[in-house]
Amino acid sequence: MTADGVSGGVANGVTVAIVGATGLVGEALLGVLTEREFPISELFALGRDGVDDETVLFADRPKHLKPLGEFDFSRCRFAFFCVPPAVAAIHARRAAASGCTVIDVSGQFRLDATVPLIAADANAQTLDGSAATLIAGPSAEVVQLAAVLSPIQAAVGLRRVHVTTMLAVSDRGRAGIGELAGQTARLLNVQKIEAKIFPAQIAFNAMQQRDGPDIEGELRKVLSDAGLVVEFNGFYVPVFYGHSQSLRIETERPITVEQARKLLRAAKGVKLRDKADTLTPVGDSVGGDDVLVGEIRPLADASNGLLLWTLADNVRKSAAVNSVQIAESLLKLHL
Repeated sequence: MTADGVSGGVANGVTVAIVGATGLVGEALLGVLTEREFPISELFALGRDGVDDETVLFADRPKHLKPLGEFDFSRCRFAFFCVPPAVAAIHARRAAASGCTVIDVSGQFRLDATVPLIAADANAQTLDGSAATLIAGPSAEVVQLAAVLSPIQAAVGLRRVHVTTMLAVSDRGRAGIGELAGQTARLLNVQKIEAKIFPAQIAFNAMQQRDGPDIEGELRKVLSDAGLVVEFNGFYVPVFYGHSQSLRIETERPITVEQARKLLRAAKGVKLRDKADTLTPVGDSVGGDDVLVGEIRPLADASNGLLLWTLADNVRKSAAVNSVQIAESLLKLHL
């Protein structure tokens, strides 16, 4: 065991910083690092300047937050950035320039041609152990998509992907969760509500996502297919955690439902559920480390395609677990 209570395995462990440790993703990362026994010799929890009186729990021990602005990242092997894009834009390259390997989930660098975009279940093998010191994690929607689509792409190719994502409010962080919880309580008590995080009432409601990430561009980058046709619709629904996706995919070569089930049963990070199961984010995906796939059906008008229903915990699986998997892959490459 290391000094922080996490099992070692790479020499005496590595030094890690979590930037934005008090946010939803940062909090989930602290838990995932512990559960997966990531070899840590020392962990730094970083927050905005002036918050060094705050603490977070890591391996059941309190860690005092250190201010981000003055932190020397040369002390770290890895830094996980779980902050707004504007903060990452200032500090992530500074951290990478110090020799620290940055794994960024802010969204700031996802479509930067000089920065690898890694969904660990789909394209971690593209990390060649060379020079990349800044690595981006995709949006939660794309991590979920890529886990399911990459084995199908490898087997029969992809021509077109149409996806509708029902987004949990945790997509907007703690503020999104707070708004749904507060509106629900007030409405049940016949009180007026305010909408601050979402443009309209989110409790007992649904609304189209606007100004979201470039899902189309991210998916093409992760799957290394610039010609893939991607059509995306996103809708916020009154669910705290867990994105649900309805997929319509067209493949380059014919594929049957049984072939797809066989591919996904063997896929990394995917758990195939019985086609008769009723999968819901609340009952099935929350707290899970896999993308769940439920019913798979053939397209009615073509043999080259499928309809699928998938679920994943957008904070844990698609952000925290994906980030730790990237770091684990880098350690295997002896970076």
